[in-house]
Amino acid sequence: MAQATSQDIETFIDEQWASFLDDAARLVEIDSSLDAEHATDGAPFGPGARRALDETLAIAARMGLAVHDGDGYAGYADLPGESGQQLGVIGHVDVVPAGEGWHFPPFSLTRKDGMLIGRGTADDKVPVLCALYALKFWIDRGVSLRHDVRFIFGCNEESGMAEIPYYLARHDAPDFLFTPDAEFPLCYGEKGLFGCMLSREVAPGAVVSFEGGIQPNAVPSSARAVVRCSADCLPAADRITLEPADEGCMCVRATGVGGHASLPDGTVNAVGVLAQYLLDAEVCSGDEQAWLTLLARLAASTDGSFPGVAAHDADFGALTSVVGVARKDDARWICTVDVRFPASTCGEALVRAFMRLAQQEGCDLEVVRNQEPFLVDPNAAPVQALMRAYRAATNREVLPFTMGGATYAREFPRAVSFGPAEEGVFERPSWVGGMHAADEGVPEAELRQAMAIYIRAFGLLAEVDDLRS
Repeated sequence: MAQATSQDIETFIDEQWASFLDDAARLVEIDSSLDAEHATDGAPFGPGARRALDETLAIAARMGLAVHDGDGYAGYADLPGESGQQLGVIGHVDVVPAGEGWHFPPFSLTRKDGMLIGRGTADDKVPVLCALYALKFWIDRGVSLRHDVRFIFGCNEESGMAEIPYYLARHDAPDFLFTPDAEFPLCYGEKGLFGCMLSREVAPGAVVSFEGGIQPNAVPSSARAVVRCSADCLPAADRITLEPADEGCMCVRATGVGGHASLPDGTVNAVGVLAQYLLDAEVCSGDEQAWLTLLARLAASTDGSFPGVAAHDADFGALTSVVGVARKDDARWICTVDVRFPASTCGEALVRAFMRLAQQEGCDLEVVRNQEPFLVDPNAAPVQALMRAYRAATNREVLPFTMGGATYAREFPRAVSFGPAEEGVFERPSWVGGMHAADEGVPEAELRQAMAIYIRAFGLLAEVDDLRS
């Protein structure tokens, strides 16, 4: 059996930590956000994602795994077993764009006061590296883990997960899989995903340009508009800064509090702040006012009550709704809406509700995402093995949960998300941002705990006779 003492695990982590940080630094330094303009064969999501994949595969190969690049879609690294079943671990090496508002260099690993700062430290480069090092613990000891272990490294998780259909068309799904891309103790279900874009032609008025947000699945932390008016027409306001622009124009900037679209509580949507400010200033035309009213109401209604889609259930809690991107393209104004919904409603009901809203507002509607919720059995043997690993490492008696975030788990028939974050356990200073936010960061202590949990998880999963049970 694959067994290890707490002292064995702590000694390993201490010995490997400097190498771990060096590998993390090399990964964080790569801007692996989607670059479709420069996509090529072998680099379908751009050169940055390809570089991050190559670096990750090199780390896995150094540990002794057999690596394959998957044509740049989703590379993988294998450790053979003897059971004939495959345990999968999947993470992603792509990131969301840096965006604005950083106080630290986004593509450099900053180590400060026990924190690691940089894009990808929390989501998902450094977490998947944690799991890789946990497997190294067993490789270095020459211990058989019974089942084949395959690490899958995706390159498009943040922009549509296009790598997963490509991978599954060429490989069987693992018999069981976990992804280190959420929170402990374990997530056994994810809300449904609905995304749409509303747009309409707006008669020319005072607004020369309007832009806010960089990703549909993130609460925007900044927004900007250029308006034809004098400074005297624009009052001072919280979260608003004003500066002259072109002759006869003013630049209005709004600052919010960014975050993941699945967790809007505690965020401030900069698009909504800007839209409401322009409405209150009364400097826009009637047609512009109508659109800005729609935008402000959508941004403010994070429970979906304004478009009439609010819902709640026992497994998933409340529906969330976020305006992620808004802009003006010549005469056409556009905004995206990201909805995470419980099983008490369905994608079809959301389509109907947003169609009604679009008709009422004279908008065009494009549905870009519509996936139903998913759940796995929390009492399945491999799920319980992961929970035992968590409890053994932390001495905390907690239950698995569901969430609104979208991870790779929903793309596979038997999968869960498992760490690495630990809500409310490790202190995060106010200067540390979350996933998708500026100054994204993670406590080193949290990563050390995660590595210890993953080490135990590989050992306990090796004791599960049938990963499909």
